[in-house]
Amino acid sequence: MQLSFSTIARHRTFSRAMDRIDTRFQPLLDAFQTVKLEYPVHEAILVGITDDKPPQFFEEIETSDGFFQVFAGCSLRGGDQELVADVFEILRNATRLCPFAAPDHETLEALFKRLRPAVVGT
Repeated sequence: MQLSFSTIARHRTFSRAMDRIDTRFQPLLDAFQTVKLEYPVHEAILVGITDDKPPQFFEEIETSDGFFQVFAGCSLRGGDQELVADVFEILRNATRLCPFAAPDHETLEALFKRLRPAVVGT
């Protein structure tokens, strides 16, 4: 299964910040592809992240093409470190919202817990 996110920026500063932190997520994205799920339900989780909606905005987008899609709000509330933490939580919440079976949710939650220090830091 694949996990992917893209930026839909209203402001150039948000777009630049997202570009700066993009590579920090590669270990998570790579590890996500190697996870063996017992009951896969989608080909990929696709996450759109925008500064055009408030940080608490989180919406599932209905599709019938084998992808689970969400659209999430985000803001620049500090520096790059805070943005990395916010995006990490958006990706984690998207995975939690996806209708996996309980064992697969546990597997993915363990993956996020294990990789948080590598992506976000302490």
